[in-house]
Amino acid sequence: MSSHDINHEWKLVSIGRGSFATASILSGRPVAFKHVIFSDRTPELKAEFEALRCIYDSCDTDSFFAIPRPLAYYDPAVSTSFVSPDSSPISKGWSRARRPLVSEDDFKALKLDSAAYAMDQVLPLPLSTALLIRRLFYPPGQDIATVPSLCRLYFGKVIDTTSPGGRPSRFFNSANFPLDVSRYRHMREAARVDDYPTVDDIVCGMGEMLGHLHWRGGYDGRDVEFIMGGASFSGVAMNIIDFNQMRPWSRKKNEVHQLVEAFFNNDPYYPRPRPADPLYQKFCLGYLEAHLKESKEAAELAEFFLRAIEAGQAERDSAVRD
Repeated sequence: MSSHDINHEWKLVSIGRGSFATASILSGRPVAFKHVIFSDRTPELKAEFEALRCIYDSCDTDSFFAIPRPLAYYDPAVSTSFVSPDSSPISKGWSRARRPLVSEDDFKALKLDSAAYAMDQVLPLPLSTALLIRRLFYPPGQDIATVPSLCRLYFGKVIDTTSPGGRPSRFFNSANFPLDVSRYRHMREAARVDDYPTVDDIVCGMGEMLGHLHWRGGYDGRDVEFIMGGASFSGVAMNIIDFNQMRPWSRKKNEVHQLVEAFFNNDPYYPRPRPADPLYQKFCLGYLEAHLKESKEAAELAEFFLRAIEAGQAERDSAVRD
């Protein structure tokens, strides 16, 4: 994707780059684009778009964590590649299709040089929250550094710090600033606590969303990221992003090992599965509730998964002690 000015008002701004894809936003418009870096990985990007369509339709409606709405997919190398969930008729009585929020012509105007898909932008943190995080946690001498735009919710680890107050070393990522439970609580106490969800609400929401991904979506949740961003009216909002490594599973007991592997391969967003940990108990509550709403079979598989990750954590703890 070109980063030059499209005209005097439009500019594509990169907000993140990994080994697989780059994420950009179009200035002045609440839309984000994810485009593949190497063309031979285009099928993976298309598969991610289709997975996002599936989980947005099935998992987003009543969840604590929001999922970005998929808007359209386009590959400039394939003339018939454009796909948009919005391109269906508004009603049976009107044959004209609704114009997509992002059209094929929009992609072409951006002069794409690789396949990309568009989705709702996860809004950046409110300025007041970003400034608070900078004041509380940025390293000494970095107070004029760029404020954080999003925060990763690392509620399954204690972030190593070098000074009181949870300040990291000088080498940190301000764009995706990590908050562990201690930092989050410190931030919440330093502000008006009613402006931010409780830690219990967040970990329960993580369990709920993972349960929805597993059962409603039929995906293992591998490598999804739980983040805090902004909401429309100056508040914060909890979101999940990054779906390219998710894999489908059969919803059968003999494939629960795939879910366990994905759980431990993720960054440490979830509380560690130790039964005596109150935060893990809240995570379990959200996960089980998501399955109990579906069926008896789903609830039984949920229990099986939880016992499996608890056993896996016990093995890891034992290995550390030895």
